[in-house]
Amino acid sequence: MAEVNLFDWQYWLTTWPAERTVLTRANAADGYPRALTPLSQDLIVRFEDAGVRRFFEETLGAMKPSDAPAPYMWAMWGHIYINADQMANLGAALPGSSRQSIYQQYMGLRPDPAFRVPRPAARQRLDSLRTVGPVLVGMAASASGAQRRFDAQIAAIRSMRPSDAPDPVECLPWLLRLESVTTSAWESLMIGAGIASASFEACQKLLTKAIGKPAADLTNRLHSGSGGNESAEAGRLVARLAGLARQRPELVAALTAGDPAAEVTGLDPAFDVALRAGLDRFGHHTAPELELSQPTWRQQPEQLLAMVARALHRPAVEGDRAASVRAAAEAELDASVRGALRPAVTRLLAFSRRQMALRENAKTPIVLIFDELRRVLEAAGPALVERGVPEPVYLRYDELKGVLAGARAPVPAEISRRVEEHRRCLQLTMPELIEAGPGYAVPITAGEIRARGLLPEDDVRPDASKLTGVGASAGRVTATARVLTDPLDDFEPGDVLVAKTVDPGWAAALSCAGAVVLDIGGGLSHGAVVARELGIPCVVNVKAGTAVIRDGSTVTVDGSTGEVLLNTDEE
Repeated sequence: MAEVNLFDWQYWLTTWPAERTVLTRANAADGYPRALTPLSQDLIVRFEDAGVRRFFEETLGAMKPSDAPAPYMWAMWGHIYINADQMANLGAALPGSSRQSIYQQYMGLRPDPAFRVPRPAARQRLDSLRTVGPVLVGMAASASGAQRRFDAQIAAIRSMRPSDAPDPVECLPWLLRLESVTTSAWESLMIGAGIASASFEACQKLLTKAIGKPAADLTNRLHSGSGGNESAEAGRLVARLAGLARQRPELVAALTAGDPAAEVTGLDPAFDVALRAGLDRFGHHTAPELELSQPTWRQQPEQLLAMVARALHRPAVEGDRAASVRAAAEAELDASVRGALRPAVTRLLAFSRRQMALRENAKTPIVLIFDELRRVLEAAGPALVERGVPEPVYLRYDELKGVLAGARAPVPAEISRRVEEHRRCLQLTMPELIEAGPGYAVPITAGEIRARGLLPEDDVRPDASKLTGVGASAGRVTATARVLTDPLDDFEPGDVLVAKTVDPGWAAALSCAGAVVLDIGGGLSHGAVVARELGIPCVVNVKAGTAVIRDGSTVTVDGSTGEVLLNTDEE
């Protein structure tokens, strides 16, 4: 698990399940790629769990509280894990989904073709039939009103800010107003992710039946460039700003030199207006977005300008590649699917395409709340320093509320201890899948994986010539590989971006990539959805890409087959 003995070091924020539980990071790593500070961890573990429950138990009525007695969200040494078995139960409750598909999505493993799904008992089948109608109605209602819901939440969150320069005494009421909508914002994320997952899977199954062969690649291509995706639009903002900058040599020079934002914006009024509008819409982005210690584009516009500087070197692209990929897929669909199934395919495909935008847009309210929390900490900063808290992200959430209300803060020595322990957590390389119980955590065994209908991952040799993952966005590209840990790491436009995982804050970097290869993720992970929307070839879930792909080597990425050929410059 790591060089350090984690069990002798009883990290103070690790919470142990009361009974044996299988936990996964595979579907959580794109949102939480590294160990979180205590304040961020508290907010996520508490309120995301509440949002999941509200959606499935109250809004859909697909589950009862007693069906999920344990938390969905866990934190082990600062790293967020998800209760895999409990999440799989949701797959059984959602029409068009299944336990095995949720296991595959959340554990990032291939299905075992020899596995036979146990036939549910008669009572379970009867209960499913009773709930399927109401659940379908709830899903349809949630989907139809989702974007209006997100827009209303965004407006409400922005309206909670006391002023552009709030007084420290306003911070606690402001924080409590944000708290009052946080569970609802997490439910919004589940609406987008849950319905998108179910509709995408149902679409692929129907297409497979209609064409008589596996339809994963066709499904991906039919969902290219679906439109309305806020994460992809953040990437397109970079291209627009680069286009404006090219018209002014002095802007190009300033951006290339990495001049401060205040100096860059003073060079051209049109660029200044476009940048301000972009920051107003997308300034809450960063990577990782849900770590309060990470500054956003609003706080550090130089992050965005660095990506604009990179895009200045991007060659002109003729036409919209995503639209071309989608048009070719539609022609293939027209030629191969006719008859009784065609109307059903057309309706389901249209519905599923709409959910791709909701998959990404659903995250906006909660990401915006986190940026508003950064504003709270900025406004309260002087008062917190006076009370002995120069780094409030190392407070627990209830401690922060108490200090803002006038309670005593933890002593400086305690804060220093937390800072050091978090630093140690950041150095850990945690496994994707673990079994945890009272006071213990171990990597999951191959037997436990197979018992859930999946295949254990293959060992990848350091000298491997090929990696195989999940093809998420079609296209074949041969280019230089750049292994990145941050979207601001250096790479040239057109390079193959190789990373462990990415969140929506990477969208601007993805927009400049020639192709994307990710260790972790499924067909509906953020990287996959954004790459598909932008028409960039993408392979996810290769497991060992960052370990075996040499930075600067030439690789070939095939987003249809899911293959990544290594060191193709040596062949």
